[in-house]
Amino acid sequence: MPFRRSGRQASLAISVALVLSLAVVGCKRGEPVPGGDVAASLTLPSLGAYAFDPATLKGKPSLVMFVTPTCPHCLKTLPRGMAAAKAQGANLVAVFVAGGKQNAEGVVTNLKFTGTALVDDGTLRKKYDIRGVPYSLVLGADGKAREAFKGEQEESTFAEALSDAK
Repeated sequence: MPFRRSGRQASLAISVALVLSLAVVGCKRGEPVPGGDVAASLTLPSLGAYAFDPATLKGKPSLVMFVTPTCPHCLKTLPRGMAAAKAQGANLVAVFVAGGKQNAEGVVTNLKFTGTALVDDGTLRKKYDIRGVPYSLVLGADGKAREAFKGEQEESTFAEALSDAK
């Protein structure tokens, strides 16, 4: 006779499997970094009244965070990135890779986001093969990626990577 699980047992088994898989792949550090001048590729429309010039990122480290307005992990990670960038004197850019401009503006306003916010039309998401968010890159003063992170990160992780990129 085959083993049968109750609906509750099956739900619990699925929940445990999901939590374990997120623990294994959800918060990775040391991901492969994209080559080339990442800063120069940030030629996207910005939120707000001014046009963003990627050349302003040169000269000091930058934290570039690829996020969506509805991702709870992104909403937790953005303030951590803000704090780390401020503490390290680094540039900060949020690239909204999904969701509308209005949704991105809501996040920027609600979080009192202190960096530059850009809206991707899919170009960067494809170029950097972003399959999940949050996805963050730490750039050196030359605009090239030094470190990549998948998933939710702590402020200390970003701060350490930004310090190393100086």
